[in-house]
This record gives sequence, C-alpha cells and structure tokens, in this order.
Amino acid sequence: MLLSLARRLLSAPSRLYRRRRRVREFVAAGLLDGLNGADRSRRIRVLVQLAEHGTSVAALTEATRRGQLGYLLLDDVLTPRGATYTLAQICEQSGIARPDVERWFRSMGRGVATEGSADYSEDDLRLARLLAEYRALGSADADLFGFARIVGRNTATLADTARSLIQRELDADPEHPERALRQAHEIRRFAEFQSRLLARAVTTRLGQSLRQQIHAQAMNHHDPEARQVAVCFADLVGFTTLGEQLSPSELGALTDRLDVLTTDVVAPPVRFVKTIGDAVLLLSADPTALATVAMKLLAAAQRQGLPPLHAGIAWGTAVRSAGDWIGRPLNRASRIASVAGPGEVLVDGAAMRGLDSAVVAAESAGMYPLKGFAGEHELFRLRAVGPSADEIGREPS
Repeated sequence: MLLSLARRLLSAPSRLYRRRRRVREFVAAGLLDGLNGADRSRRIRVLVQLAEHGTSVAALTEATRRGQLGYLLLDDVLTPRGATYTLAQICEQSGIARPDVERWFRSMGRGVATEGSADYSEDDLRLARLLAEYRALGSADADLFGFARIVGRNTATLADTARSLIQRELDADPEHPERALRQAHEIRRFAEFQSRLLARAVTTRLGQSLRQQIHAQAMNHHDPEARQVAVCFADLVGFTTLGEQLSPSELGALTDRLDVLTTDVVAPPVRFVKTIGDAVLLLSADPTALATVAMKLLAAAQRQGLPPLHAGIAWGTAVRSAGDWIGRPLNRASRIASVAGPGEVLVDGAAMRGLDSAVVAAESAGMYPLKGFAGEHELFRLRAVGPSADEIGREPS
C-alpha cells in the first residue's frame, strides 16, 4: 500500500506536466475559445479524458467543428476498458469452436470482426463461456441459439431506445457537450441497474409461466408448448390512408403511442406479446380478462386522441415458438379485427362461450366471411357490464 502511494506521489508532477501541455495544445487549436470559469474547466476535463484515451487534437477539433464532441465522449465512456482479446483467444479460453462463437455472437447481436485484431473484451469472453456452460448443462444448440436470437432482438430494441434518448438530449444542447460525460456515466449505471431489474423480471415471468404450465399439464397431457388461449389483434383503423397523409416520423409516433398505451392498459393474466406495425397482439388463457383489456384499450385510445382502433378476438390452440406464438387463433383474430368497425371488439363463437356474462356481454353482430377460412362465421360484439363498465371509462393508472 505504501509503495502504491509513493508511486502515485512520484507520478503526480508528470501528470500535471502532461495536462498543462495538453491544455496549451487545446488553446492553440481554438478548442477553448469563448469559454471561461466553470465552463472552461469542464471542457478541459472532457478534452483531457479523450486525449488520454488516444483521440488526437485534430480529431477533437473536427468533432467540435461538427458539433459531435458529445457523441465522441459518449463513445469513449461506453467503450469497455481492460483486457482485450482476439477471436482466436476467445475461442481458446472458452473452449468453443470458432464457427460456434461467431454464430453465438451474431445471434446475440454482437458483431464479429473478420480480422485478427483484439476487438473483444472481458464481457465478450464471458458471453462465449456462457455458451459452454449452457452446453455443459445439456441444453440443445437449437434451443440455445433460439434463445440468443430473442435476447439479441430485444437488447437491440433497448439500445435503439437509449440511443434516441441520448440523441435528443445532445441535440437539445449542442453547446455543452461536456454534459454527455455525466449522461454517459448515468447510462452505464442505469444499464447495470437494468440488468438486475431484468434478471428479476425474467425470474418472475418464468415462475408465472412454469406455474401455468404445471396447471395446464395437469389438465392436458399434450404438447407442453401448446395452449388453449384467447388471442386479440387490435389495430388502427385506416392506417393505410393515414400513411398517405402523414410523414414517416408522424406515423412512427402514432405506433409508439399505441405501444405505450397498450403497455399501460395490459395487466396479468393478459400478456402483451408484440407490436406488428400498427397492430398489437395480446393473449390470455382467460377470455373475459382479454375482452376487458381490449375494450379498455379502445376506450383509452379514443380518450387520448389516437385514430380509432378495432379489435378481433379468437379462441383456440396456439403454440409458443422462439418467444413468439403461432396457430390458427392468431390468424383468425387478425381476420376478425379486419371486419370490425371503428371502436368495435368482435369475437368468435368459441371465445364468446368462454366469457363471464356478469362482466362482458356479447350480442350477435351477424355472419362474416373471413379471408383464409371457409364459409361464413357468426361473430359477436362486446360491451362491458356491471362494475367493469365504469372501470373501462377510466384512464390507466
């Protein structure tokens, strides 16, 4: 400990000399022009950090001229530090063949360098070792790589959302890129917190899913991935016409609002499976709960000024597949939604028979042809009754 302290004391004059030399270079390059007091000190701190990590004064000058110093700083702060490895070293230390490591990384959304440079961090090595650990537990590669693809898609979505947030913050105040330093540290802290939160969320959802599976298998000894479920498609009416009137960014904002609203409205035992363009897919083993959520969603969209929604609900057997669901009730619910009027929820006969009439009333809406399904099909229009009717009229809390 004393030796370490002595080394730090001896190196302090050298660090001070380097810092002063760098500041003179920054002044000569005009990087501190117009800055005084605290603003100048903060900018020096940012420039010194970037210079110590290998960014040249010329690169700093160009980034400043283009208003991209904040992005340069964020990239620097978010770049892993510490030991680095080549792909060959990753393979050697994890005991995984190169084709499998490359495939594993790509599945997770981690790019693979083609050259032999040391572009891989300790996190990458841990990621490769994770594959070895899963294999040691007897997990099949088809399941492992399917899981990795789901993780990769969802982390890409999270990263895109964070990037948009960062970009808005930086664009809103380009004159103070040094604020990106604090933001970058906050993002790292947020990511670490989110990893713990995500672990807890996955554990909770996994426990719920296993309990549902145990219950289902007690009732039915068929394919454990198959479920008797109610499926709901809800989408914006006239979205194609809106596409001719609104810009792509405005259309994107509409679908984002629908996604947020659906997230706010949905609660167990209903599950928000995914967004598909201008539509949302919901699913539940409880038709009454799903019908209630669908009606709440349509009412909330109307209150918030979204274009009208219409929804279709079908009951049947669906199968989980790589984090998604497939089966006839999904197609059927989509076709039912397409014939529903604005603000209307229609259900098929099988779903109607599973409804609790004390909560949801269903009346015949007539016979409809459904594309891809033979003949005509009687559909039923839903409305809430009893206390649920008042509940639907409220804003989601």
